[in-house]
Amino acid sequence: MSGTHKIKIAARLRPRIEHEIDDQGIQITHDEDVEGPSWICVPNPRDVTQVFRFPFTSCYDQDSTQEEIFEQDVRPLIDVVYSGVTVTIFAYGVTSSGKTHTMQGTKVCPGVIPRVVEAMFEQKSALLRSNVELAVSYMEIYKDECYDLLVDRETAPKLPVRENDVGQVFVANLSSVPIASVEEFTAIYSQASKQRSVGATNLNRSSSRSHAMLTLEVTMTDSSAEKSLTGKINLVDLAGSENNKLTGNDPTRMAESAAINKSLSVLGQVVHALNQGASRIPYRNSKLTRILQDALGGNSVGLLICNLAPGTKFRQDTLNTLNFAVRTKNVENRPVVNERDMRPQPKPHFAAILPPPPKLAPAVLQPLEAVAGPSRGPRPSIARAAPRPSLAGAGQGRSRVPRASGIGVFSVQRGHRPLGVPALINEAAETSSSSGMMQLTDKEIDERIARAVEVEVARRLKEREELERQEKENITLQLNLQREREKEKLKEEDQRLPTGVLTPLMARHRDLDNELRARLEELEDKYERGTKELQLADVLSPSSRKKTGRAYVMLARAHSEKGDLQVALDLYRKAESYVPDNVKLKERVIEIEWAVKNGTTFVPSPKKPRKAKKTKAGKRNAVGKKVMSGDEDEEDMPVDGIHQMLEGESSGSANPLKRFKFEEDVVQATSETPQKKVKCEIKVEGDV
Repeated sequence: MSGTHKIKIAARLRPRIEHEIDDQGIQITHDEDVEGPSWICVPNPRDVTQVFRFPFTSCYDQDSTQEEIFEQDVRPLIDVVYSGVTVTIFAYGVTSSGKTHTMQGTKVCPGVIPRVVEAMFEQKSALLRSNVELAVSYMEIYKDECYDLLVDRETAPKLPVRENDVGQVFVANLSSVPIASVEEFTAIYSQASKQRSVGATNLNRSSSRSHAMLTLEVTMTDSSAEKSLTGKINLVDLAGSENNKLTGNDPTRMAESAAINKSLSVLGQVVHALNQGASRIPYRNSKLTRILQDALGGNSVGLLICNLAPGTKFRQDTLNTLNFAVRTKNVENRPVVNERDMRPQPKPHFAAILPPPPKLAPAVLQPLEAVAGPSRGPRPSIARAAPRPSLAGAGQGRSRVPRASGIGVFSVQRGHRPLGVPALINEAAETSSSSGMMQLTDKEIDERIARAVEVEVARRLKEREELERQEKENITLQLNLQREREKEKLKEEDQRLPTGVLTPLMARHRDLDNELRARLEELEDKYERGTKELQLADVLSPSSRKKTGRAYVMLARAHSEKGDLQVALDLYRKAESYVPDNVKLKERVIEIEWAVKNGTTFVPSPKKPRKAKKTKAGKRNAVGKKVMSGDEDEEDMPVDGIHQMLEGESSGSANPLKRFKFEEDVVQATSETPQKKVKCEIKVEGDV
């Protein structure tokens, strides 16, 4: 019987654990018809009067044993593996529902994995084939990353998931260890299981924090027939979905829980897309679904064991698990036989048209009860007296996503044998194609060669014509570009000015530039001098500023009389910085600037007549209130005294404190008694 095979579902209700509230709401019933399905009845947590019923092929209550589950649903699949087909068994359910116990078990009560290994070796000893080899690989998916559990977990690298040219998905660099006995497997598996990621939560003190996958590969080689069969069985222990409100996870556990829930959510999306017949199946959204791609709509036989928890706090999670199981049992797979022909292939004629690659041979599976044979004896009834229909019962229709069986792995590690990817060949198709190829006569071969030569010659002539046409087009394009360049060059020569036209203009601009540069330097010098004088004037007292300004006026007067107008102008400007409010001084500066600019002789304005001195008291008051005002005060101090007072200024302000001392002495002298002031004035006037 061949065709598509739906995934079989087995539901198991674990016993109640200590301190767990169980209202006996989940019940397992059986149809009156012995061939009918079993039912799991679960009340609605929101409305206890409403009860949901889920029909499955196999249902196990709290009193079921590990042996019953294995004998009823797992052992028939061992024969399928030895027929060269890939089988996938995975446990699904909420956290603390008993998945790991179902798959691994204990030493006293072993689970599915140790029983499968024991059955594989029993079947190996019963075969009469010349060579049968068994190999094991073990990996986990932790936080959506693959790790090899057969190597040191502390230094184990992240393994990438790849897909070969025929669509087989595999985990690169995953080690595969050959095993020769059950004891050897037990030693390897016990050591590897210790490296799996586990952690304690409020619901389970040894909760699995990763998805674990154990792969057993059997290779059967028949030397006489020169063929080999490769069968695999993948045993997957999925991590349980978690409700963080119940688990009490810390941040580390929260990250692990998020990765677990995400991968399980993608698993549900893949099943939903397969049931809907979607054009795109989201296998690549998670590494779990990508690795299980062969078991979900692919080329393997699948068995899903749903583990259920009886506690009332898990009621909604139980309904979610059963709903997932109902959707999964409608997924159709198309198993194929992984057979490889070891005979050397004949070398085809070089002119022969190669045939298309042969299609994969579908697996021909009998009902599992017939495969098991009468030698095993009747199996115990599970929750009822009649046996269940076989997993290998054929459904109709085509698989939505047919894939070659390839949840195998490749290994290049020392001491490990790599798992080979089977090359599946349809012997009948190969024989017919080879015979058809060899029946060609010499005349037909010559005709094919002649046709091939004609086609090749025509192709080369066409290519040559195309190259010549392109060369002509390139030459024409280059000539056109050369003509355009010559025209542009002539236009540029016509637009050029005669030599020497711009020389006078450039000379004029050069003179203007020199004049402007000289003017700017002059303004900078004036600004620097004015800045220095203003800074010096700011630190002097008002009376000292007046006296200093008067001294500069006297010096400027002397130079103007000698005809040194430029020096006189600079001195008047310095005096202006000390007494900026003197109007007469500003007029004098303007007059001298005009004379310097026009090159004329400076004629000072006539002095105003002095007023007659009335009394000594009035004279004393006039001396006390004397203020510098233009030319009438310029002769009140001798020129030698002025030079002495400005000695610090002319020496480049070598010692400003000396000048300030001198000014304080002058102020003190002017503040003496009126009699001394009058005598000083009379003496000065007499000298003048």
